[in-house]
Amino acid sequence: MEPQVQLLPLTFVLLPYLLLHGTGTAATPPRFNSIFSFGNSYADTGNFVLQSAGLPCIAFNNSPYGETFFRRPTGRASDGRLIIDFIAEALELPLLPPFLSRQAQDLSRGANFAIVGGTALDVGFFLRRNAGSVPPFRSSLRVQIGWFRRLKQSLCNATASAGCGELLARSLFVVGELGSNDYGYLLAGGKSLQEAKSFVPEVVKAICRGVETLVEEGARYLVVSGTLPAGCLPMALAKYAGGAAGTNATTTDDYDPRTGCLRRLNGLAQYQNWMLREAVDHMRAKYPGTKLVYADFYRPVARLVRRPAKFGFTEEPLRACCGGGGPYNYNLGAACGSPGSTVCQEPSAHVHWDGIHLTEAAYKYIADGWLNGLYAHPSILDLVQQ
Repeated sequence: MEPQVQLLPLTFVLLPYLLLHGTGTAATPPRFNSIFSFGNSYADTGNFVLQSAGLPCIAFNNSPYGETFFRRPTGRASDGRLIIDFIAEALELPLLPPFLSRQAQDLSRGANFAIVGGTALDVGFFLRRNAGSVPPFRSSLRVQIGWFRRLKQSLCNATASAGCGELLARSLFVVGELGSNDYGYLLAGGKSLQEAKSFVPEVVKAICRGVETLVEEGARYLVVSGTLPAGCLPMALAKYAGGAAGTNATTTDDYDPRTGCLRRLNGLAQYQNWMLREAVDHMRAKYPGTKLVYADFYRPVARLVRRPAKFGFTEEPLRACCGGGGPYNYNLGAACGSPGSTVCQEPSAHVHWDGIHLTEAAYKYIADGWLNGLYAHPSILDLVQQ
């Protein structure tokens, strides 16, 4: 019988290194004039903090978040830059402002619609299928695309219709990680792991519907990200240690001997990634005039966890840099940025930042693989050359 797993309802998120070498981007005429980004906390550059203004303490709006690069919290759930930031830098574009700051920002060079807690499935889906655990905000991919449509209307009103089409054709659209939050809400609502796995086709369909909507809106270059190995997150490992919440994670068979990660949670992620990659291949055939990149989020994180020293990470790969103690340095009662938490001296030596999100150094490594093709097909930089 499949063991039942319950994850925390991630109201603030769930489960959202190397410098570029020899890419020659400085000598390449820019193909892209703007970037539009969608997803969850792995890509959010401040939308959730803006949306949640006035609510009790939002931990990642506190120090030490942002300390490595920005020297202050920016609403990013990391110590510094995210994958989307490194993509923007490589394409010589400004870092993306959050859409919800539109009154104070120029969004003509791009905008970020990703938001902490973002899901592939709409709130209505959870209300019908999983009323015990529902996202606290309407922040699904469909909602984010609705925000994009509002921005598109204002941008297109400022230019001729032909110019608007050219603007979108010279924009890079990045649909970041989605799915981990969906499964988190399902599992927290009492669904078993096998039941959550049965919803993978629904999650993948929702992501594909979003991608196809963006194509219909004028997108010609899109990056679609898979999900990361949730069973390697310090949050999951701390929660389920010793068989908590019915996982029965008490024997070596429950853990990957190469990494120490939880096998079943990683299996769920791998299943979604397989289905999503197949779906992206089908969409390539359906839209031959559109360039679609599948960006692998799973393999780079798994490699960093398996062989951290090879990539310059010298600390325990399953231990968070910032947290509240314990073997994985994750404690919900003393989450990073809240009283009782501590932070490591060298975030760049760690893969994980706060138990759920990664460090800037890890994000840089992943971004390099997406840009140069190690973890993306085709590479993002290939799009610049086409």
